[in-house]
Amino acid sequence: MKNTIITAALALCSMPLMAQTGGGDTAYDIKGTCPADIAKVYIIDLMKGVKDSTETKNGAFEIKGTDKKDAFLGIAGKGKSSYIVFINDGKPLSADLATMTLKGSELNNKLNAYDRQLDAINSEARKYVEQFNEAQKSGKSEAELKALADELTNKYLNPIMERSTALTKKIVRENTDNIIPAAFINNIVYDCELPELKELLNPEYAYTKHPMAAHAKAYMAELEKKMAIIGTQFKDLEMKGTDGKTHKLSEYCGKGNYVLIDFWASWCGPCRAEMPNVKANYEKYHPKGFEIVGLSFDNKEDAWKKGMADLGMTWTNLSDLQGWNSIAAKTYNIRSIPSSLLVDPQGKIVGLDLRGEQLGNKLKEIYGF
Repeated sequence: MKNTIITAALALCSMPLMAQTGGGDTAYDIKGTCPADIAKVYIIDLMKGVKDSTETKNGAFEIKGTDKKDAFLGIAGKGKSSYIVFINDGKPLSADLATMTLKGSELNNKLNAYDRQLDAINSEARKYVEQFNEAQKSGKSEAELKALADELTNKYLNPIMERSTALTKKIVRENTDNIIPAAFINNIVYDCELPELKELLNPEYAYTKHPMAAHAKAYMAELEKKMAIIGTQFKDLEMKGTDGKTHKLSEYCGKGNYVLIDFWASWCGPCRAEMPNVKANYEKYHPKGFEIVGLSFDNKEDAWKKGMADLGMTWTNLSDLQGWNSIAAKTYNIRSIPSSLLVDPQGKIVGLDLRGEQLGNKLKEIYGF
């Protein structure tokens, strides 16, 4: 399992996850081989970090320890960014850090096979990341870098992410009788609408009881809470505009036009990736009265305003420059961005988190073209 650019660049920007619990009395006994340049091997709790290590000798290692039964742990070499994931089921394991393969119980063999499939897909992103990094070093202008980033994201990285997400969902659905999906479910929660998330987190499924699934279940509960906002009146708040003056949301919402309240930040990659779509819909429907009010989760005024300029955001933007402590986050329980609310002419919320084609389809339904 690798921490790739895919996860960082295309997943939603969200608040930190809760840690997996540690400790326990189920033993692990791992013997393995590794490349000659790896001097130390680490055992990693996937959500807490390094928990143990051992020196290698002549390209081989053995490490023993204990942790909770069925905890998800990783075996890593130098850098600790790539690791072989295993379930601590008490069965002996053999690992090869050169090929990132593992042999153990039937369940661990299956988990490792899935990991290799996903890593093969995600690794395809590397050459595009390297291409962008080289462009940065070459002295290209900011406009050229932005154009390249948009091209690489839309043409290559997004399709890679879609394949990775599709395979992850397939893995989850194929393993409802065991805990393997607990290792993957958190990677796809932001790619699921509420009905699909409810299906995947059916409490009768074995993996939903695992501590690693806690974040996914918490997110589903938040999403259910958010969905309850549909049909209610928007909540007013005050934030400063780019003019330095304090403005109320009620200056724009409930004034006879449809308004998209867009929660974003200049540092949020997925927000920036979505912005061309938001802008295209604004330009198409603004002549018919469609408005957007951006509520930024930025911390720095110059970064906020530069982000607006870079992305061509000509609509109203407000921010209190408090990041995740923003009054907007607290008022609307926003824990991941991009996020949005569509408010009708009377101030009633009629849409939630409309992105991509969903936004265009909803506006087409409203305006008839």
